[in-house]
Amino acid sequence: MNVGTILEKAWKMLWHYRALWLFGAVVALVGANLIHYPGPLPDPEDDAQWIKIKLSQATTVRVPGRDMTIDLTGPGGVRIITSEGASWQEFRDLLEEADREASVNLWPILIELAVIVALSLLLGTVARYVAETALIRMVDEAEATGKHLSVRAGLRRGFSSRAGRLFLLDLAAGILCAVAFVVFFGLAIAPILLAIGSREAILVTVGVGTVGLLILAMTLWIAAGLALSLVLQPIRRACVLEDQGPWASIRQSAVIIKHHFKEVGLVWLIWMGIRLVWIPLGMLILILLAPVLLLTILAGVVAGGVPAALVGAVSSLFAGGVTPWIMGVLAGLPIFIVVMMSPLL
Repeated sequence: MNVGTILEKAWKMLWHYRALWLFGAVVALVGANLIHYPGPLPDPEDDAQWIKIKLSQATTVRVPGRDMTIDLTGPGGVRIITSEGASWQEFRDLLEEADREASVNLWPILIELAVIVALSLLLGTVARYVAETALIRMVDEAEATGKHLSVRAGLRRGFSSRAGRLFLLDLAAGILCAVAFVVFFGLAIAPILLAIGSREAILVTVGVGTVGLLILAMTLWIAAGLALSLVLQPIRRACVLEDQGPWASIRQSAVIIKHHFKEVGLVWLIWMGIRLVWIPLGMLILILLAPVLLLTILAGVVAGGVPAALVGAVSSLFAGGVTPWIMGVLAGLPIFIVVMMSPLL
């Protein structure tokens, strides 16, 4: 396998096969397989960079985040204390006062929010798997025949049962990851949960052991994720290109990986390398596009303002106060975000 030839062909296809750009933008928009840089770890000596969870008078667990203390030991229930001294009770009182003053009807807002989220998830899921299926099949046909398909032809190849099977495959992988996460980290924190209320010496010992278990769980979680990302690529392509079900795709990819592990591993390393390089490159592009983003923010306000005004006008017929304004903002917000972020797609 000549890696240089593969990368050269991939670049030429990417540059000249313009119909792929639309489907790639859709996949980018719905957030498939993103890698995010988590940023530097907080300074262990700086309390302002941690969220402190007080489990007992002698035990406090710290996690990265804004300066905040979550007290689980108070007689009045959970208290959330920030650097300004505001607690959850005070925050809740503030919300209730704002609700009385502004006459906000939460039920229409919650219903609209639920509808927007449900529609966004449904449309995003359909768009992702149709676009991914179209991408894989269009690239495969271009490699086999040298023919570049149109966007309409790509859509016909994307809208197929293969996209549904690809979704089921990823759903199974997602469930497996969720179960693994619960097992790994549940077993790691189980000792400290069982030891709450015990003597201080026992809590300290268990707490130190829990830190070690959490480090082990994180290591296993990362290793499992890397292994899954390696085997999942051949499985997904077998599902789409060979028109096979999930189990048949797994069996075929197992044979491929067994006999061509070096080649599969090398392509996977290149794939991961490109994705890691994209992190600083994406930051650079974001900086360079800052002036353009100012224009797209204005365009997003205009594009999102039309549905926002319509929803606000309609909702004012059955709701008073600021409720119609909030419902209008919620309706226009998705459009505003898409238009604003369009240069980054």
